[in-house]
Amino acid sequence: MEQNEAIQKARQFARTAYAGQVDAISHVRERKIQEMRAQLAARGTLLSGTQVVETARINGEMVRALTVARLEAILEGYELYKIPIDDLMAVDMCDEVIQGMNQIIHSPKDDTLVGLPALTTSLYPGILTKEIGISADWVKTQIDRRRLMPKKPEGPSVTTIYNVQGDNARWNVNSTDNSVNVVTKSSEEFFATLREHIESGVPEGDERKVILQKLVTLQESHGQPSFAQRYTDFITAAANHVVLLTPFIPALTEMLRKALG
Repeated sequence: MEQNEAIQKARQFARTAYAGQVDAISHVRERKIQEMRAQLAARGTLLSGTQVVETARINGEMVRALTVARLEAILEGYELYKIPIDDLMAVDMCDEVIQGMNQIIHSPKDDTLVGLPALTTSLYPGILTKEIGISADWVKTQIDRRRLMPKKPEGPSVTTIYNVQGDNARWNVNSTDNSVNVVTKSSEEFFATLREHIESGVPEGDERKVILQKLVTLQESHGQPSFAQRYTDFITAAANHVVLLTPFIPALTEMLRKALG
């Protein structure tokens, strides 16, 4: 595959991985705003300085989550298609992420601060920036860590092979070690194991319920063109539990790569 074609596919992957997260993260933000307003109303502190601080905190969380999601999607796409990131690419990536963050910050304002005194709302931009906590230097550092991190020495590796019955697909996950471990699983076993991890690692509640629902539709679409969208929906729903999903990401992203052709 030529590099230009690989970059196009990496970009397509990044767009797909990021797009769904926008809706999910925004949904979480809207829920938190509603809960915050209800709590302040109950305490009689609605339309106060507290509302400004809490709104900035929630919106700051949203902007940060979206910015990190954009950066991770781009880096993951380049890594998936084995595209070396040179200095120029790193600069372009950093600029793209920062510009995207600024577009979110300066997008048309919502009505969460309507009715508050101008003097009070004037504090909002500074609080929001502090809550986001992301700068161009931070983004550049994350990119450089991923692209310049020394590779581990060559050696025997642990190899986990998922042989998913039905289409005879195999997924290999390699890491340096002194042993070899081969695991063969059917698709049913793979998704059942993933479900168990979610049930044990995500607190019971609406969030876990949504994640499990998305997992069901993801499994049902395995091997079908719709898998790409179902993957986005699932990863978006589980965005707050990326560490929990890490052992499963290599297999899932390979499934996605195949779905994208």
